[in-house]
Amino acid sequence: MDDTDVAAVRRFLQDYPKKTVDLDVLQAAFASWDYDRFRPAVAALLDDGSLIAVRAGGVDFSGLPRRLKRVPAKLFASVSVIQAEAIRLALSEKLDFSFYYEQPLKIWKADLPYIEKLSAWLARDIGEKASLQQRSWDIFADEKYLLGPGAALLKRVGLTTADLGICDQPDPLMMAIHPGHLQQSVCHHLVVENKAPYGRLIPHLAESRLTSLIFGGGWKIAANLDQLPQQCGCPGARHVVWYFGDFDWEGLRIWQAAARAETVEVRLAVPFYEAFLTYESPQGKENQQREESVWPPFAAAVGESQARIFRDILDSGRYYPQEALTERDLIRALKETLHGIRTFF
Repeated sequence: MDDTDVAAVRRFLQDYPKKTVDLDVLQAAFASWDYDRFRPAVAALLDDGSLIAVRAGGVDFSGLPRRLKRVPAKLFASVSVIQAEAIRLALSEKLDFSFYYEQPLKIWKADLPYIEKLSAWLARDIGEKASLQQRSWDIFADEKYLLGPGAALLKRVGLTTADLGICDQPDPLMMAIHPGHLQQSVCHHLVVENKAPYGRLIPHLAESRLTSLIFGGGWKIAANLDQLPQQCGCPGARHVVWYFGDFDWEGLRIWQAAARAETVEVRLAVPFYEAFLTYESPQGKENQQREESVWPPFAAAVGESQARIFRDILDSGRYYPQEALTERDLIRALKETLHGIRTFF
């Protein structure tokens, strides 16, 4: 038996993508060899445990299994090398290296510099929680590493972001502020879901009674609205947030998610929705997922008679985008919201 032949078959099996391999496939890969050369190499890998016979597959005329199961831990012989390096480098016991035991050693070698940094950081007191980018800098001196390849590295070594003391940190609110209204005891804010109404209303912010105009950005607003009192510099004031989004099931879900904010009062900006009813509602939401739990709060806010009209629109697969309203519609609706019966002080 030639050791180089055994090594050649081993290399083929290391790169083979499936857990089991048919003997015919293996023979085809070494078709230039005669059987007397091929058989001893395969038998050697069976003897050292790199291959295991699948009994149900039967055997060939010489007794070699017709189906073989790969044993990566034996094929790569990585276990002893990795364990020895883990001891020599005093790598953290919080790290799980079992993924690497069944991979080519080059994958372990490529990850090792990052594993060493991670291990060294784990040996310290984690301290305060931090954002993903901050923790990435703390550990790897690269604020973007955990946003990219570092996420896969954590998975390979059996860690989660929680293990690194990483906390969710929502994006800052995108907003325009009226500085003259910052010292009021009650601050009124308007959230619009899309860029078009934001762009149309921002020139009129100074003449309104709003403390701020906020671009919601769809679902983003649900995660970061609690930051509003701090971000506008009035943590001690009462904050009333008026919400205006697209009228469809998705828009209602976003409104209800935003309404769960704990630091502000979120109310539906009803006049904007009433303004929709002066226009025909287009088709286009026939396949949008319904969620009945968001309907009762909306129906209560707009009133019984208008609720029936809006419900018919939803049930027929129609909707209203915010872009349906003109600049004049938006200004009128804003005034009605802040100066009409819906003003809350």
